Amino acid sequence: MSTADRLLEILDLFTLERPGWSVDEAAEACDVPSSTMYRYFSSLSRSGLIAPMGKGWYSLGPAIMRYDRQLRLTDPLIRAARREMNRLAKSVAGRGVVFLCRLLGDQIMCISQVSTGDTPFTIGYERGRLMPLFAGSASRVILANLSPAKIAALHRDHSAAFEERGLGVTLKDVRETLKTVRNDGHFVTVGEVDPGMRGISVPISLRGKILGSLSIAGPRQGFTNAQIGQAVAELKEASSRTEEELHHIIAEGAAWRG
Repeated sequence: MSTADRLLEILDLFTLERPGWSVDEAAEACDVPSSTMYRYFSSLSRSGLIAPMGKGWYSLGPAIMRYDRQLRLTDPLIRAARREMNRLAKSVAGRGVVFLCRLLGDQIMCISQVSTGDTPFTIGYERGRLMPLFAGSASRVILANLSPAKIAALHRDHSAAFEERGLGVTLKDVRETLKTVRNDGHFVTVGEVDPGMRGISVPISLRGKILGSLSIAGPRQGFTNAQIGQAVAELKEASSRTEEELHHIIAEGAAWRG
């Protein structure tokens, strides 16, 4: 394993369930000598990616927040979707939260969230939280638009999850189920991630490749059938405008790079 891969492995040790690690514990977890782990910790600490908490313990460091701020301000997908997310949030003020997700490995992550008015409810898609690829409308529209090879690989590794979520038992069944979602261009769920909550989502793509999803979530009773149809139409329009803006942002970046 390269040094870069090892450093990333170490950062992945720091989780909500286990936010603090000592050099010796990290060395045991990664199966490397403590002297080697000490050098890795020293490098990460100097960069601010981890920070000492006292008594030999370390947590994630303040440099993470610097990168987080930079992402919020400069990430092309967040920038491209910002205006449309604000518009959607006003449209469902008090009834729903608008959020943007991105594919990350075999999971998805909420990277931006917007709401207006009084929203006396919470949703599981918190910014920065990894979520499963098999549950919820935000995940389903991404899953449906993955390449056939990727879907086959996921089914090979997670066939039980596909079956549990009603996506099909065989790969052929799964492909037929996802084809319907892909052709519809949206997906609506109730209670798959948060009990009593409705999710309405559409995909966002770039040059034919799925990037993420744009969604509205709120209490199921907050949306009549007519309002669900309106939300789907507005989400599709917002997705199209976001994709157009993303093309502009990328083109501007290419021009700036010379």
